[in-house]
Amino acid sequence: MKRWIVVLIVLFLSACGVSKAEETYEEGENVVYHVVTEEQLPQHVKALYVRQHKQFKTYTVQQDGVTYVVIHLGERRTGGYDVVITNVTYEKGKIVVYYEERKPAPDAIVTQALTYPKIAIKIETTIPVEVKKK
Repeated sequence: MKRWIVVLIVLFLSACGVSKAEETYEEGENVVYHVVTEEQLPQHVKALYVRQHKQFKTYTVQQDGVTYVVIHLGERRTGGYDVVITNVTYEKGKIVVYYEERKPAPDAIVTQALTYPKIAIKIETTIPVEVKKK
């Protein structure tokens, strides 16, 4: 009887110990990412996303083998601004997220209200992530 219990415990623990294959990237390799909406974010990341920041701010949150990156540009006096991810690559042992700010054309008709441009992306990785402006 004791042997069966030991065998069952060993089988259970070995099944729980199954882990993902290690992530491997080549230097300069593009990394797959997905732009996510507020509804697709976990609750604690959503709380960071919905905040309106008057100045530039970024967050990276790792959870269950996934990294969420939130980029806030800060307060803008009009509409027409946007955050665009230009590239996500593996560089020197980390993943680097490059973004740029899109501004409205000088002659564009834009809303006359304060705006807070932001974006959230999801990367399936546990490798450290850095955010840089392009």
